[in-house]
Amino acid sequence: MNLSNLSAAVSLLLSTAVSASTLTVHPGQSIQDAVDQANPGDTIAVFPGTYQEKGSPCPTDPRHTCGVVVAKDDLRLIGQGTPRHPVVLLNPGGQDDGISIAVPGATGPACLSDPSHRIHGATVKGFTVNNFDGDGISLFCVDDFIVRNCSANGNSEYGIFPSHSGPGRVTESIATGSNDTGIYVGVSHDVRVDHNRAHGNVSGFEIENSSGVELDHNLATGNTAGVLSFTLPGLDIPSNQDNSIHDNTVLINNKANTCIPPDVVCNVPVGTGILMLAVQRNHVSRNLVLGNNSLGVAVTDICTALQLPPVLCDPAILQIDPFPNDNRVEENVVLGNGSDPDRKRLPPDVPGADLFWSGLGDGNCWSHNISLIDVWPKSPNPLPACN
Repeated sequence: MNLSNLSAAVSLLLSTAVSASTLTVHPGQSIQDAVDQANPGDTIAVFPGTYQEKGSPCPTDPRHTCGVVVAKDDLRLIGQGTPRHPVVLLNPGGQDDGISIAVPGATGPACLSDPSHRIHGATVKGFTVNNFDGDGISLFCVDDFIVRNCSANGNSEYGIFPSHSGPGRVTESIATGSNDTGIYVGVSHDVRVDHNRAHGNVSGFEIENSSGVELDHNLATGNTAGVLSFTLPGLDIPSNQDNSIHDNTVLINNKANTCIPPDVVCNVPVGTGILMLAVQRNHVSRNLVLGNNSLGVAVTDICTALQLPPVLCDPAILQIDPFPNDNRVEENVVLGNGSDPDRKRLPPDVPGADLFWSGLGDGNCWSHNISLIDVWPKSPNPLPACN
């Protein structure tokens, strides 16, 4: 870079820093009004209290109403609360998502390749988002996002929901009481989900049709299932690959399945620890998985899991590879699982187990795990070892 270009770049950075502003919101004022007044690069600082917004049309579906809509690049929505005096965004009734970050009119297939459909840079920190009819915090087609130190409770579908997004991070947050997933990453890439807690959801954490996701140092307890990693048909990305699930604690996920049909998680057995469905090159390592009544760590194909007839298991029909391939399960402690398997949802020939593999798919391996009940079609032979 020559001196004139360097000077121009420094001038641009300095002008951006000088022009960035902090807008404050106090109880009785509107968060949305501050967002509407803000410019890219600004911070909206929200002081402790309970906020009920009048709502705006949701950016991805204007037939619905969202509490706070962010449709600009590089805004930082920062709650100034403390554990004793939080910043709470509460559904006044009839609102779909609490905080929705997306370009109005963005659609899934288009936003994967069209930058005009994407938001760049979004931070949500220090918010408690409760009791919305859809999702607590939703990010759709957002790059370089951060959700930190947030709490999403009692939202009907998802707690924290980045979709078609990445890179990004969800960290130091809590999700409870979702009828689908507490913290979800779908159709996304290069997202880290770390140091979070999920309790009382159907699925604590879920990776769906995504790549390069790192799910680590989280606690999943008291859900129907602790961690799901799924490839499902009909989504804008047809695979779930190269994800890492490591150093998580997955305890006693035996909550009744309260999904809303026909959601696919209605098929998830009560008492599931970590379930990998039709995924490719996922690495599950150094997790502590205890006391889940159906399965500890399970690797399965979509046909076994959903009990589909063989005629429907054709990749040409499903438009995905229905089999798990090249997954590694290593150095996990998986004990005390499978004591009371969910016979309503498990296939009749699948017993409870610490480690389970349906036996279908290539290149899957298990090494250096501590477990007692390992089940696959060639049991009691050991599961295939990793090289």
